[in-house]
Amino acid sequence: MDAEGALDFAPIGRYQPVRLLGRGAMGRVLLGHDPVVDRPVAIKLLRDDLVIPPEQKDALIDRMRQEARASARVTHPNIVGLYDMGEDPELGLYLVFEYAEGLTLEQRISRGPLGAEAGAKLARELGDALTTAHAVGVLHRDVKPQNIILTPTGAKIADFGIARVPDSTLTRDGGLLGTPAYSAPECITKGTFSPLSDQFSLAATLYEALSQTRAFPGEDAVSVATRITTDTPPGIATLCGLDPHVDAILLRGLAKTPADRFPSARELGETLAEALGIPTRKMLPTLPDEHHRRAPWQAPAERRGVRTFVGGAALGGLLGVAALQLSNVLREPDAGNAADAAGPPHVAIAWLAEKPAQHRATDTGASAGSPSSSARKATRAPATTSAEPAGVPAPTAPAAPEKATKPDASTETPDNVP
Repeated sequence: MDAEGALDFAPIGRYQPVRLLGRGAMGRVLLGHDPVVDRPVAIKLLRDDLVIPPEQKDALIDRMRQEARASARVTHPNIVGLYDMGEDPELGLYLVFEYAEGLTLEQRISRGPLGAEAGAKLARELGDALTTAHAVGVLHRDVKPQNIILTPTGAKIADFGIARVPDSTLTRDGGLLGTPAYSAPECITKGTFSPLSDQFSLAATLYEALSQTRAFPGEDAVSVATRITTDTPPGIATLCGLDPHVDAILLRGLAKTPADRFPSARELGETLAEALGIPTRKMLPTLPDEHHRRAPWQAPAERRGVRTFVGGAALGGLLGVAALQLSNVLREPDAGNAADAAGPPHVAIAWLAEKPAQHRATDTGASAGSPSSSARKATRAPATTSAEPAGVPAPTAPAAPEKATKPDASTETPDNVP
């Protein structure tokens, strides 16, 4: 039964094939339908025309089962999820994956290189996805533009489980995998795979996505393998108008020695994304600085800084108003205390006002006669002029103190004569 006639396929397990989605070096992918949950799925099978020794095919099938189980443990929004695994009497082992609809990165690169912003987003997503898989012991072993699907919600890495055959001899021969343009040097020379070899493949993929040029081009597998193990790819930052740090970051990810690469694919993606977020002045030569695009992670920080400044100013103003009101409240008791403190002088003034009254009483009793009107005016004058207590009207024509003392002296002498 030919995969090209997918519409003629009998059901594979509970899944109904719809059409052929693609064919790779080892397998083929069919679009299928799951009638149980009513959703589209991607069904992957080994190629029916795959000609390899039986023992190698058995080893490949065993490795597919192992990788499928490992992939089932990986949950990440940028990794195509594994739904099911089964065996068909005619087609053999098959894997059922999430159907991710969109262009592959390979198809997108054919239209032109990715811009800095899209490249930064892609680097972060792929680096984080690979590191998540590595944390549970899953190695992709075939990271390349063809295995990355650009969906509306983000990039997704596909082909976990059947990416690489376990036999290192098959990898070196290149008969099954084609050109090893994205393989790490240790994969070619020793047939060993690790998270750092996946990182090398990721760096080569990002290099091509940003420049539309392969890091290690060649006419055949042998020339490509030679370039990977001996050559250093040229820089792309100047040609693509990117920050110069992009070259250093990519070259570190493409280091010949695994120990010289980043500790993880996530760190490679984050570091590259930061460098891609700083555009050079050549990108916007005619615009003033205020119109230059800033890195996506810088804009929120600036907005937060402005909000912090405005919020601090507003808080300071509120505190100032509150302090002013508090000071006014504190002044009111002070005014009351001042009024209370001013009370004793009024009392003292009232006491001083009563002293002439006592004197008048004494004078009245001592004179026993009719004092002169000038004397009475003299005795009353100091009381009204020295103090003005509440309720006491001011005299209309107060006498001067000097004139008041003279009549006192003249009138007292005749009154005291027997």
